[in-house]
Amino acid sequence: MSETSRCQRAAERLLQLAPLGVQQHREALLPLLEQLLLRQQEGAEPLPIRASDLEKLGQECCSALTRLPLELVINPQGGAQLWSRRRQQQQQRLLQQLVLRLDLHNGMLLTGGAGTGKTTLVRKLLQEEEGRPTWLLAPTGKAAARLREALSPLPQSMRCATVHRALEADSEGGFRRGSHRPLEAEVVVVDEVSMLDAALMQALLDALPPAARLILVGDPAQLPPIGGSGVLDALELKLQEQQPDRLHHLERSHRFNEATALGRFVQQLRREASCADLQQQLDELKGANLHWWPLQETWPRQLLQRIEQHRQELRQTCLDQEFDDTSALARLDELMVLSPRRRGRYGIEQLNSRWLQLDPAEPRRWPAGTPLLVGRNDAGLGLANGDRGLVRPGERGPEAVIASAEGPVRFPIGLIPAPEPALAMTVHKSQGSQAVEVIAVIPPAASIDRRLLYTALTRARERVDLFSPRLDTLELND
Repeated sequence: MSETSRCQRAAERLLQLAPLGVQQHREALLPLLEQLLLRQQEGAEPLPIRASDLEKLGQECCSALTRLPLELVINPQGGAQLWSRRRQQQQQRLLQQLVLRLDLHNGMLLTGGAGTGKTTLVRKLLQEEEGRPTWLLAPTGKAAARLREALSPLPQSMRCATVHRALEADSEGGFRRGSHRPLEAEVVVVDEVSMLDAALMQALLDALPPAARLILVGDPAQLPPIGGSGVLDALELKLQEQQPDRLHHLERSHRFNEATALGRFVQQLRREASCADLQQQLDELKGANLHWWPLQETWPRQLLQRIEQHRQELRQTCLDQEFDDTSALARLDELMVLSPRRRGRYGIEQLNSRWLQLDPAEPRRWPAGTPLLVGRNDAGLGLANGDRGLVRPGERGPEAVIASAEGPVRFPIGLIPAPEPALAMTVHKSQGSQAVEVIAVIPPAASIDRRLLYTALTRARERVDLFSPRLDTLELND
């Protein structure tokens, strides 16, 4: 029996045991329960409910949900989240622990959009902690490498790593660090907190020394974690209510400001502009660092030429021994092709198959210059799902050069856990990374997530090419 079938039967059973006043709303509630149970199986609770869908449910159905062992949490910005009561209570306990930790030990949640100067402020905060043992942490190797680069040179008292590596993740999915063996640090900084799910945040909190200062840094406008519930949005709200002095928000973006077309568009996204207003801005673009290409059956020739040029440059760089691994990874960061989908038309699997023409199941045969992603955590190798790298020739065959907090590291490609070719990558997997240029394709759909579009565009340092349907034909979900 498939997971979907199991969830359908469990949802039916839950309604059969419910009060009659709940059962009368069976037709509306059954799909929601099935979706929630499926997300629980995937470790991705809660179930988000769009504002328009919440309105269709109506007050009576929403009240019926609360008579089940569920919690319907209304978002202030619209829509809601549907939780199992047990998981929601766990989430609330975690949030309260975080608020207490930040309050008692001079901690901080630092939020702001891309380019607002969060890292600059972190550098100033760390100057106050000179000489104290400090961990600089991020969810992926690429994000940790960017953090290390931004704060270099690091004094001997500071170390930089992924969260999993610092907590000494084991092969069973647990961590060797915890309350029994806490981190050896007096200050802990965690960047890209939007990518951390509740389980990982709880593990980090458990491993903090009793008096350690915790500084959390993130952009609430970015996508939440792929699996599991995020903590950033809820923690920001909780601090606003209980400890506003522990919350520092940066508003003005230096990289995405009103002086450029891309900057103006990103700011409009953050201000929740309508699809019609966003499309009008795209229609009026002229020779700017944001270019819109109407979605059509075939890719624009200019974009295909740019992608092929990038692929050839990667191959030449990786074959040329005069380029060290740091230079090769820098070449990789010149262009990023993003899609919200894995499968189907305009999905990354189709795009990578078309452009790279290799067998994804035979990584040992991938040619030099092939971009790749680590597809699964491996505690023994110190690799995390989402780490990014390139194929380069090695003494005994092709090797994967992976970006890490310590700089580029090499592995025989056969050791990489679940490697994926990644000339194109999903928007979710791009979080924590940046490129000089971004080509973002948005497949045909009835709606698009505002956070997804924002995350895709803000991966670019200089230019974005957006290949999409007219935005005024889509519903923009918050």
